[in-house]
Amino acid sequence: MKTKILSLTALMALIIMVSGCNWVDSNINVDPTAPAEAPYSTILPTTQVGMAYIFGGDYYRFTSLFTQHHLGTARQHESLYNYELVESDLPNAWNNMYSGPLMDLDFLIKDGKKKGCNYYVGIAMIMTAVGLGNTSDLLGDIPYSESFQGNDNLKPVFDSQEKIYTTIQSLLDEAIGYLGGKDGGVFIPGKDDFIYNGDLTKWTKAAWSLKARYALHVKDYANALAYSLKGFTSNSDDMLVAFGAKETQANPFYQFMQQRGDISMGNKLMELMKKFKDPRIMPFTSQDTSYLTSLLPNGFYTKQNAPVPFITYAEIKFIQAECYLDAQNGTQAYKAYQDATKASCMFFGITDAKATEYVESASVAVGADKLTLEDVINQKYIALYAQMETWTDWRRTSLPKLTPSKGTKIVRRMVYPQPERLYNGANLKKADGYTESIPVFIFSKMWWDRKW
Repeated sequence: MKTKILSLTALMALIIMVSGCNWVDSNINVDPTAPAEAPYSTILPTTQVGMAYIFGGDYYRFTSLFTQHHLGTARQHESLYNYELVESDLPNAWNNMYSGPLMDLDFLIKDGKKKGCNYYVGIAMIMTAVGLGNTSDLLGDIPYSESFQGNDNLKPVFDSQEKIYTTIQSLLDEAIGYLGGKDGGVFIPGKDDFIYNGDLTKWTKAAWSLKARYALHVKDYANALAYSLKGFTSNSDDMLVAFGAKETQANPFYQFMQQRGDISMGNKLMELMKKFKDPRIMPFTSQDTSYLTSLLPNGFYTKQNAPVPFITYAEIKFIQAECYLDAQNGTQAYKAYQDATKASCMFFGITDAKATEYVESASVAVGADKLTLEDVINQKYIALYAQMETWTDWRRTSLPKLTPSKGTKIVRRMVYPQPERLYNGANLKKADGYTESIPVFIFSKMWWDRKW
């Protein structure tokens, strides 16, 4: 009977089209269980978890080998640790970023603007900014302005890193404007926002905090400080995604350690933590306080429901410390340095008393008149354990002082995925510094890196 009804409907539609009429209800035969367009409340959390999975997976884990937060002990991670990078290292993360979060966020921004859903637009812009920032900081030039056009453009140009950074700051400025409006539109983010539960004040702080990070990268200390002062004010502001307690909702680092575990604690990290007698060794390893590189990263970030940080209050205070140092304001720099170090300790579950004791210990409490950039970056390096930002800090400042695991140089870029060379090679060849010689490319400086 159903088939007959559908056939009759099709016949009527054909007759109507031929006769030039158009009164047929377009909702006929629409499957209500298969909507043509996903709701924002589904898209937003999907992009947040997806991006956190990529960051907490390949992005952070690979770069932690270059910064010696971790030591690669087998297979791919041993090769990466020894700077033997290949075109097959990054395709999964690259493809997932572009075909997942960035593409969905592009839709959310464009569609949200049409429908006046301003708060979703603002949040999507902030997410896009940090996605572009981390991806560009891995490689340099990346596609964006011509991306997400489907079959209309399968070979997008690579935007220069300078243009990407301009785009990031513009997105964050626009986001602050969208979040500050009184009218959020018909759809308002709430529990579907896995980061801040729709708290627009915290999202606005996140935007200012990210602006500070990317201003710092280009050595714009004045703006980095100004932006940071409008950013996070406590650990409760941290921009992060916490994963679930079920095995199917597990943190990517947890999954990696369960399935492969080809890494242990890194030389430089253990060296510095031992020097400072750092209490965060237990949250990092959950094993003992021997500070040995044979210890496994079996702690805070490898728990099943562990968070993946995008940017934190501790990072913002370290940015302020560096900016105040540049301005020769030792008193403010030292206070920010102490606040940042204590905030990090408490983020990892160290008690207030123990955190205070650590900050006031002889090796950490160097005094306002003796504080150096090396002091700041060494503590930031520990605080941002397993985060990609420490690789950027090393490339900017040559701190902490790392000894190459092999040869005389340390990797400064990842390798573009093979499919880009095979299917978008003409555009890839125009990317800044690109060469098919991997040993040449990975040790070359990208645009912002050449500013230091």
